[in-house]
Amino acid sequence: MSTLQIFKFPLIISALCLLSTISCEAPPTTNVEQRPILKTQPTAAIKNADENDSNVTQSEEIVILRKRLVDAYAKYWPLISIENQHQQLPSVLGDPMQELRAFGVDRVGVLLRDGDATDEELQLVVDRLNDTSPIVRLAAAKLLAEINVPGLREHVAKSLTNETNQAVVQEELLFFQTNPHISAVEPTINRLISNPNGGAAKTLIALLKNVQVTDTTLEKIINAIKQSRRASNLPDLITLEAMLGDINTKKRLVYLLDSPSEQLKIAVAIGFASSGYSEPLIQRANDPELYLYALDALQKHADITAFKEVLDLRKKDNATWQVAVFSIATSLNTSDLLRADDMLKRTEELDGLRLSILISIWKNASEKSLAARKAIARRAVPLMIEYNDNVGALQLLDELEPFIDEDDEDLITWRFSAAINLLAWDAAADARPDPNVWIEAWEVLLTKNPIDADVLKKQILHRFKDQLSNEQLLLIGVVPEPPTSEDSSQ
Repeated sequence: MSTLQIFKFPLIISALCLLSTISCEAPPTTNVEQRPILKTQPTAAIKNADENDSNVTQSEEIVILRKRLVDAYAKYWPLISIENQHQQLPSVLGDPMQELRAFGVDRVGVLLRDGDATDEELQLVVDRLNDTSPIVRLAAAKLLAEINVPGLREHVAKSLTNETNQAVVQEELLFFQTNPHISAVEPTINRLISNPNGGAAKTLIALLKNVQVTDTTLEKIINAIKQSRRASNLPDLITLEAMLGDINTKKRLVYLLDSPSEQLKIAVAIGFASSGYSEPLIQRANDPELYLYALDALQKHADITAFKEVLDLRKKDNATWQVAVFSIATSLNTSDLLRADDMLKRTEELDGLRLSILISIWKNASEKSLAARKAIARRAVPLMIEYNDNVGALQLLDELEPFIDEDDEDLITWRFSAAINLLAWDAAADARPDPNVWIEAWEVLLTKNPIDADVLKKQILHRFKDQLSNEQLLLIGVVPEPPTSEDSSQ
């Protein structure tokens, strides 16, 4: 007999025995002690009162017994081995008693956080969203954010359509705020119409940021917002209005950016930023919070105008500003990218940002024309070498090598320089087979790194000794061998 059985039997068996004699659906009949026969019969009112008192007492007993049973499960369940828990959970999750089904859901949650829950158990929890008991449905809904099973979001969307318990609805709406899916849009719109002050507006904001909806659905959302705004001034509704409203609606909301209410101000700012309506936010960019939303709004535009505007908002060493610049720049076409790079080049202390942009562009440049790829390389490679990323520079140029010709003198020179810096002699010789170029590189390296310069000198002698003139040998510090007698006679 297991440890659990030893400890729980006295309490659980007595509770189960009592529950078997007491119906959970209707109070049982009880054997009450016979009272002396009264000379006068009790009135109907007294009879009803006695029956009501009896019913209340029996109902209370049922509640107490059910609670004792669940408490016993909660107390002794952890004593069961994990293997036995897995065996018992399916039956607990399907138990006729709602409290035990809810208990089963909670136990799956514990296993899940410990990394022990099985896919079958997680699916059984998701299925509890169809439970007849709102207590069980709520327990399952609270666990949704931690579950990942196939078809989960579609299943929750279907549940959201049919759910009648508001607490469960709120949990499902909360789930879609972090797990957006197109199937959740329609039921969320309907929830917004039926309860403007619920969580539907916030969920719609999250959905619209992550999924594409049809014009018909968008129109339906706008109408739902108009209807809901007549009944509520909820900030999330204002955000939706600022996101989806036409230009006249947006202009009508601009004044709220100057509102003393921080909540209303930010609600409008979020909506404007999401829709890329940047002008009023840029005008108020001296406000630290609105500054961030101005950057967000500009990132919705992949054009050179937005890039110029974000440059005007520069704050030194501001990571958020750099992210905005990177986001816009990497969305530009090649022509505008080169213009943007020129702007960054003229601005102090931004070479690191330039390099990160150019490397990102290069990684996605395989579909671009050869001319565009060479233009990007001419910007990126010298910066790579400057920042000691010779490996990256050589790899980039190796990709281009089949297409490099005699007109690409600068690319060839950079390929040679990167190879020399890496002591990659074969790659250097492939780029520049002329010993004069190697000697020039040795002279430069001699002042920077004498140890590597000595290694390079040995390579020069190894590769080109028979080609070097006496002057070249003397230049690199090698005394030419005297001519032999045979050479003299000749």
